[in-house]
Amino acid sequence: ITCDQLIQFSAKKKCAPPLGDSCVEIRQCQFFVDLLKNSPVPRSRQVIRIIRAHHCDFEGNSPKVCCFMPKIQVTQSASDTEGLSNDVTYHKNINLLPVGKCGYINNDFRITNGYKTLILEFPWMALIAYKGKGGIDLGCGGTLINERYVLTAAHCIRNLELDFVRLGEHNIETEHDCNFMTGVCAPPPQDIKVEKVIVHSEYLPKSYKNDIALIRLANKTNFEQANIQPLCLPVGNNAKLNLQRKFAIISGWGVTENGFKSLELLKSHIPIISNNECKQVYEEHSTIGPEQICAGGFRGRDSCGGDSGGPLILVGRIKGTVRYIQYGIVSYGPKHCGTEGQPGVYTRVTHYMKWILDNLEPS
Repeated sequence: ITCDQLIQFSAKKKCAPPLGDSCVEIRQCQFFVDLLKNSPVPRSRQVIRIIRAHHCDFEGNSPKVCCFMPKIQVTQSASDTEGLSNDVTYHKNINLLPVGKCGYINNDFRITNGYKTLILEFPWMALIAYKGKGGIDLGCGGTLINERYVLTAAHCIRNLELDFVRLGEHNIETEHDCNFMTGVCAPPPQDIKVEKVIVHSEYLPKSYKNDIALIRLANKTNFEQANIQPLCLPVGNNAKLNLQRKFAIISGWGVTENGFKSLELLKSHIPIISNNECKQVYEEHSTIGPEQICAGGFRGRDSCGGDSGGPLILVGRIKGTVRYIQYGIVSYGPKHCGTEGQPGVYTRVTHYMKWILDNLEPS
């Protein structure tokens, strides 16, 4: 089956966020190149629905789709990928990662207006709660990677007093999260106490090197709830993926363009930028190493303060199904979020897979 056979004819459509800012031939959009490469034939209804939602025109017999195209140069750098894939296929703790349950893409995928996420779209998102003078403060994000562990950034937990981790949240102001247009409601979120935190022993606060940490929860999570599910980590062939020219997804409750934290979980699509390009932006302030990823650089679309510790994810294939896989952890970025030409910096998860597995314990 060819891609144009998936598209029902429709009138030309102007592209605008959240679908994309440019109408391009489908093979020129890296997001759809990856999506089609990783989705088996015949295409699932989910994949067809995504393509139809983005369809904007035709170029001959080939469909054109709305796509976010990078505004800054995206170049290949060998140093971005060499020596970073620690093969953990036979690690003693590899079975502690719930490969059969992780990263599933919501089958009810729909395009939302703006950057708000759908209820149940990212059920691995975690919010870290801190003990403050006036009570509990919800701050950094993280991702649930198995029934007892949340992956986050070291700067989010080092020398801070954590109280609990909230799982299954969508709108932090409402007790029950419902989409009254679709009739979808999520179970209530769970607040789980923290048993212990594990910060990388070589974390350097000034340079954000080794900015990675794990939180072990005091109790096992309940994967029976649709709004609490684990995210996949890159192992096997997915750990060897060349990220250059890829588009990633970021999500969180961070500072919006208005300067306030969002009540609802937000998302955005951003391009992966070569480390060489990134070094030119940050050369006076920090050293970008191969254990880090740079992404973003679009005006108004980037991770911000409250997104620290949250995931940078890409579409991949695990056991024949299309899944979301975490490749980065939000670390730091420009003073003003979403500044044109200034990407954010993320901890590269593939570089730390052995460290992650070394520090996991059975439930």
